[in-house]
Amino acid sequence: MNIIFSQKDVRHRFLQGVFNFNMKNRKRLLCTALIAVLAVTAYAQQYDSEKDFQIDWDANVKDGVVITQYLGTKKEVRIPPAIQNYPVTGIGNGAFSENTNITQVTIPNSVARIGYRAFDRCTSLTSVTIPNSVTTIGEVAFWQCTSLTSVTIPNIRKTARFT
Repeated sequence: MNIIFSQKDVRHRFLQGVFNFNMKNRKRLLCTALIAVLAVTAYAQQYDSEKDFQIDWDANVKDGVVITQYLGTKKEVRIPPAIQNYPVTGIGNGAFSENTNITQVTIPNSVARIGYRAFDRCTSLTSVTIPNSVTTIGEVAFWQCTSLTSVTIPNIRKTARFT
């Protein structure tokens, strides 16, 4: 026995099945999508864009990178722990030098070294958070940061003279 359905009936039954499937899972689908969007947004807000930093390979750490220049325009800079999937292990010589726009810098735990004059003459810089992972701060790294009022510094093993 053959059952023949009209095109309209087939279309109606197909759409009804799709509609019923989506209705049953609509809340689950929307919640999953919302969580994914929030996770991506939270990460993006937590750190500055990788495009804001110029990098080079770290000669002291295999597969690590050093920030050689900050290209961004934000006042509060949050350095990401990794750029292009490589850990940020250092802030290079003069990387933020003479940037009068930045007011706050947060350095991730992946960074071990801050270079010579890394932040010199950042006259608007008021706050710097340096993690315990930093073992070396270069000479005059914060020279003439005249607005600097808050610096969190861990136990540094090697420091250069500050003038």
